[in-house]
Amino acid sequence: MKHYCRYCIHCIAQDETEAVCEELSIMIKKTSVRDACKLFDFCEVDAFYICRSENPEECKYKPRIPKKKQCDGQMSLFNT
Repeated sequence: MKHYCRYCIHCIAQDETEAVCEELSIMIKKTSVRDACKLFDFCEVDAFYICRSENPEECKYKPRIPKKKQCDGQMSLFNT
């Protein structure tokens, strides 16, 4: 899993596009990804979404379901 700052427990949202990392004291953009951050602690609640809604059930992390490459009954055109 990538370390999206928005799912870090140290991220505090200021508005809908910017936040502050309380451990590093830096500004974070909404799309910020820091894979090398050693202070990352996963929190399933999106920090930016909580500014828009007070219901934490709506802003929980939902992982993507991987897509199948090919259906079981489908034939390949390039299979020889």
